[in-house]
Amino acid sequence: MKDKSWRLGDAIKLIDKIPHKFSKPSKNAIEPLEKGHKVKLIFNFNNDKSETPSHELLWVEILLVENKKFMGQLEDDPINIQDLRRGEIIEFEERHILDTD
Repeated sequence: MKDKSWRLGDAIKLIDKIPHKFSKPSKNAIEPLEKGHKVKLIFNFNNDKSETPSHELLWVEILLVENKKFMGQLEDDPINIQDLRRGEIIEFEERHILDTD
């Protein structure tokens, strides 16, 4: 099986780099998340083209929350990530959540 060309980004690290553009959702916004809610995640990818970004911000619908870990289904069509498709199952943690619905 081929390795993925993307990886989830840590929202806290991105916010630390660009605090004027992003703000981390509060614990009060994250704690009640459950099946059916949507979250925005950062999908980083290697990019040799300087005219395109090296990450995409995409919405994922939560399917399962267990032991502070999440499983969700990608709701967007990535523009620059060729091996990622709408409907794919994504596993993530609280640190990956950049925004909530």
